[in-house]
Amino acid sequence: MPNATYDLHLHTHWSYDATASVAYYFRCAQRLNLRCIAITEHHTVDSLPEVLELAPKKPEVAVIPSAELSVTTSGGAAIDMVCLGLPVTPVGELRTVLDLYHQWQCDYGASVSAGLQALGYDYSDKRRLELLETYRPRKTIDVQGITHVQNGIQRKYFVAEGFMESEDGYGPLLRRAAEHVPQPPYPAAARVIPAVQNAGGLAIIAHPTGYFARNDRRRMDALREELGFDGIECAHTSIPHDLTPVYRAYCEEHGLLSSAGSDCHADPADNPYGIAPQNALGQHIGEDVWLDELLERVNPLPNAPAT
Repeated sequence: MPNATYDLHLHTHWSYDATASVAYYFRCAQRLNLRCIAITEHHTVDSLPEVLELAPKKPEVAVIPSAELSVTTSGGAAIDMVCLGLPVTPVGELRTVLDLYHQWQCDYGASVSAGLQALGYDYSDKRRLELLETYRPRKTIDVQGITHVQNGIQRKYFVAEGFMESEDGYGPLLRRAAEHVPQPPYPAAARVIPAVQNAGGLAIIAHPTGYFARNDRRRMDALREELGFDGIECAHTSIPHDLTPVYRAYCEEHGLLSSAGSDCHADPADNPYGIAPQNALGQHIGEDVWLDELLERVNPLPNAPAT
């Protein structure tokens, strides 16, 4: 697959499940001649200070301040939203929502620990912190606290500690733990998405193949009506290529924007934990015109022009 000219779905070690650095994306985006990137941390904008520091040094790479915020629908479903064009300094309701996500990450991690302890396993907050410290920089823990752990790393740890016989037991074990200590849902879509949009951001439903049951129009329409999203991530590693034009046509039909991204989480040259090796920077089939349309609605950082 040829490299795209932009990538609007990227994670750094400021996401609980990623290890790439902010500098890695700037360096590689310049090498790959990418016009524009968006670093979309899970649940936070905590990498923005580093983005703001590095962006002036790579002015040929435009950067859109962004985040990936997971939300809960009225029916209890969890949906990931790529939120593009967020303010550099969130205030008001958006700031409150981002604070909720900081707390949610710690609460979710604590619920997993407490649930496993209720089952008789030694997985205290202290043990979880020790596991986080094996792959997360100290600066991220200082800001975010004792969050939940990347699933692949936690899965292997549970096997090594004898909590389960094989990695196949991971899902059932977490479900058993949740029966003792319920795991908190993501913040409500009805609160998060308006906060993003009222702050000038765009809410894009991410990697929607599962959410849409491939291309079930009833599900697509129902989610569009409930969430009020501004666009669809039409190209992504997990989206079959035959569905990309289907999603694009749906966007055109309903006046929605189209986005695309690799969902990269790690530098392939420095990925000892094997995190998302299939997701490489700039690897998607999104069209250039999609970025042009998006840039009519959101502004990159002023020191990184997109043209």
